[in-house]
Amino acid sequence: MRFLNENDSNFVRDRFEKELVEDVTVTLFTQPDLKGLIVPGRDCETCQPTEQLLREVSDLSERVILQTVNHREDREASELANVERIPTILISKGEESNVRYLGIPAGTEFPVLLEAIVNVSSGAPNLNEETLEFLKDLENELTIKVFVTPN
Repeated sequence: MRFLNENDSNFVRDRFEKELVEDVTVTLFTQPDLKGLIVPGRDCETCQPTEQLLREVSDLSERVILQTVNHREDREASELANVERIPTILISKGEESNVRYLGIPAGTEFPVLLEAIVNVSSGAPNLNEETLEFLKDLENELTIKVFVTPN
């Protein structure tokens, strides 16, 4: 099953071609598909679809590099990235990883994923001048969490 139809794929490909400045790594912490097997405490209904969606997105540009980490088997990598739940997506450029997404970025969350990839690639978030001035005056580190629920 494909997530992106031809029109969506063309739109994303064009946007990436125009707006991606540097390579972006999208790291998915997941578990292998259990092929319908349900193991209490180890099932992840959205892991496989999340990986499929991210593969489709990464196939649209050479600048988007998808890496997958088996959260259950590579505990060291998960602990290093402070990943406790799956699926977790980290979007990074080089060693810098400031964007974290938990769950499947489908539906109304998909544009947020695209925006994050573009912003990380350019290194310049799309913020107005007032917001940039406010952020410049912050003295302590700030974490912003956005919670969404499916429709």
